[in-house]
Amino acid sequence: MLAGGEFTDEVNADIAEARGLGVSGVPFFVIDRKYGISGAQPTELFTQALGTAWEESRPLQMVAPAAAGSADGPACGPDGC
Repeated sequence: MLAGGEFTDEVNADIAEARGLGVSGVPFFVIDRKYGISGAQPTELFTQALGTAWEESRPLQMVAPAAAGSADGPACGPDGC
């Protein structure tokens, strides 16, 4: 397909985007368009980067109890809410 030129524009766009992200070799992994991992790296590095990206994109949101100042608001049990 590449030899025929059918996807030349798409490939050139991918190359330009990679250069814009700072990719200079392969393999190169981009996580959430924020973190880059170049080359073969230990599993722990990927786990750390994925965890960090997840925490930043999905922050914990605390839910206030139903009654102001009360920790005894309604709760769901094993039979439903």
